Amino acid sequence: MFGFVIATLPTLSEEEKERYRSVYCGLCHSLKDNYGQISRAALSYDLAFYILLGNSLNEPPETQRSIHCPAHPTRLTPLAQSSVTERAADLTIALAYHKCLDDIADDHSMTARAGEHLLAKAYQKARTRIPTICEAIEQSMAAIRLIEADPNSSPDAAAAEFGTLMGAIFSADAGYWTETMEQFGYHLGRFIYLMDAAVDKEKDAKNGSYNPFANLDLTAQDMKTLLAIIIGEATHSFEQLPLEQDLHLMRNILYGGVWQQFNKTYKDELNLSANDLDTLSNASLENNLAEAQISVLDSDRTAEYR
Repeated sequence: MFGFVIATLPTLSEEEKERYRSVYCGLCHSLKDNYGQISRAALSYDLAFYILLGNSLNEPPETQRSIHCPAHPTRLTPLAQSSVTERAADLTIALAYHKCLDDIADDHSMTARAGEHLLAKAYQKARTRIPTICEAIEQSMAAIRLIEADPNSSPDAAAAEFGTLMGAIFSADAGYWTETMEQFGYHLGRFIYLMDAAVDKEKDAKNGSYNPFANLDLTAQDMKTLLAIIIGEATHSFEQLPLEQDLHLMRNILYGGVWQQFNKTYKDELNLSANDLDTLSNASLENNLAEAQISVLDSDRTAEYR
């Protein structure tokens, strides 16, 4: 998911940081166990959010243990794993493989070609484990390539297609909460696609790659306002879910972490200080909005479940 759906680590408690790492490390070991050592190159914190959300919503049995990991030889590494971790490992391979294909199409990247070659066998295995999702990814990525190749396409068309894909991924096996999870995934997917475009706007202009913001006269603040509306739709759906476990950690990601790359890219235009970038302090716009929105939605949720 492009490295955007990640926590703001300085604002987490030590206990939350340990929990976040244990979920991430659990995913890393699930990748190794199911797809071999090379698959760990596709590891990202983005799918850790998927695990946190799936675990909190569905409450599957979770195993916790500590191991000696070569990446951290001086200490024991805690792992947390569940059936959602296994699904996240499959998704990691599928999304990383198609990200390589997308980069090859966009930039003719040799790094992406190497990644595609290394992940090809693993993707075929993932396709047998999650065939419906892999088929959806293939169809959506093909549709996005056609949209990006059409000079007359709507600036939001590709983002909406990616949102539809994320909706399908998040709503799989969601039971009663399928519609809410689908809406959450849809808006989060639109946000991710457009956030990626905003961060890469200057690079895409230089190399001639498609970017939905290319022909729009938008300032950094204009893009931030648009993105804030979209992530607001996602968090509105998120706050309707009956979540308790790791709720503060997930809110940290959705209300603060998702802005980190944007704030670093546009720090000068947005007049952000080094402290703003390091901590996303409570004085920042997104956190003020988050606190207000959480307060309202918590009141709504309390009334609904009372």
